[in-house]
Amino acid sequence: MHRKEYPRPQFVRNEWMNLNGEWNFDFDDNNIGQKEKWFLNHEYSKKINVPFAFQTKLSGIHDKSYHDYMWYNRTFAIPKNWEDKRVILHFNAVDYECVVYVNGCFACKHIGGQSSFSVDITDYLNYSLEEVTVYIYDPSTDQCIPRGKQYWKENAESIWYDRTSGIWQTVWLEAVNSSHIKSFKMTPDVDNGQLNVDLRFSSINDNSELLIEVYEKENKIQSLQSKVSLLNVNHTLNIYRNDIFNSFVHNNEKVWSPENPYLYGIIFKLIENNEVVDEVTSYFGMRKIHAKDGIVYLNNRPYFQKLVLDQGYWRDGLLTAPSDEDFVKDIVLAKQMGFNGCRKHQKAEDPRFLYHADKLGFIVWGEMANCANYDDTTIQKISNEWIEIINRDYNHPCIITWVPLNESWGVPFISTSKVQQEHSLALYHLIHSLDETRFVISNDGWELTKTDICAIHNYNHGQKDE
Repeated sequence: MHRKEYPRPQFVRNEWMNLNGEWNFDFDDNNIGQKEKWFLNHEYSKKINVPFAFQTKLSGIHDKSYHDYMWYNRTFAIPKNWEDKRVILHFNAVDYECVVYVNGCFACKHIGGQSSFSVDITDYLNYSLEEVTVYIYDPSTDQCIPRGKQYWKENAESIWYDRTSGIWQTVWLEAVNSSHIKSFKMTPDVDNGQLNVDLRFSSINDNSELLIEVYEKENKIQSLQSKVSLLNVNHTLNIYRNDIFNSFVHNNEKVWSPENPYLYGIIFKLIENNEVVDEVTSYFGMRKIHAKDGIVYLNNRPYFQKLVLDQGYWRDGLLTAPSDEDFVKDIVLAKQMGFNGCRKHQKAEDPRFLYHADKLGFIVWGEMANCANYDDTTIQKISNEWIEIINRDYNHPCIITWVPLNESWGVPFISTSKVQQEHSLALYHLIHSLDETRFVISNDGWELTKTDICAIHNYNHGQKDE
């Protein structure tokens, strides 16, 4: 069993290759692999099923003991029709620090177990049999890295789960033109019936043009074509006319909600010399969230959120869902029980889950793994991952709230420590500087600094009434 579905459903290109499945694998408990240059030549003793961590049953290894250093390795062949393209290697999530080598050459380093990263590996390819090697360090007992509910003791107990080390989401390749779309942010403006789009390109020339097409089901309702003279451009698209906007909201027809998850299709095309050199398919929902007089409004109407706390763990895969259908099953069951959304708990979830939440109509409060304790190093670690996660997940209409801290995890003395209070405030403002369209809860459940929602966790702990 391995995960085969397209890993980034809000940014779809046709030319891609899944690298999940069987990889070579070894523990490096004495941390000698770098010194001995295992990235150049090493006889691996184990196999692992990517993207399942070695602690899981589905990995084929199922070893829950401490192993902080590990190596992954596999070979692959580049399709012939990719030989004039740039080849991008993507990792959806690797916990925690990793170094990537391609054909024995250093390609990149990444720190952060919850966020995605990629690297252009074109210059390292030999166009015969390619080899990718990944060296990973995941400090099992370090309480000052973002670890969420992964336990720092060897055996899980109480509210804590087994650790998830190494590759735990999809690894994949993508072929692009040297001039391509690097990213885009789509911000709906429900009040004016518009979509604001901010795009970034890898490179442009004097003949570069951008074509944007918007679809309702199979019907094209809007298109915009313009010259591209800068690497970063912004456009505003009229999605529906203002004079009929009120009827849309009243009838709940054209705006996104859990009751009516209405989505538009959108296609971005980069054109050079009248030829399409890059094409990306995506979707968006017209959705607005705000609060007034203590009431939450969804699309300008009062809305009651009934959310389940979704921890996103599976018996055989831990943080990794055994299959894409497991995401669907969780959402469908929650809706059948009367919930209209979830708070993802101590985990930045796989983009496939967010895709299904968009499609099925399921509100998400997005949360990242917290540290268990605090020191000066946690500030950069937490902040860097939040920037990467928000940039990745910004376009999902299902997400209406960001939760940077939970119950003072990682800030145990926030009630009295000025430093930890400032850390909470910094995260609140950092997130809002990246996303002004959603709520931010500074420390969900416990001591709050500045926050958009006053969240209180009230535990009974099974006490009986006298």
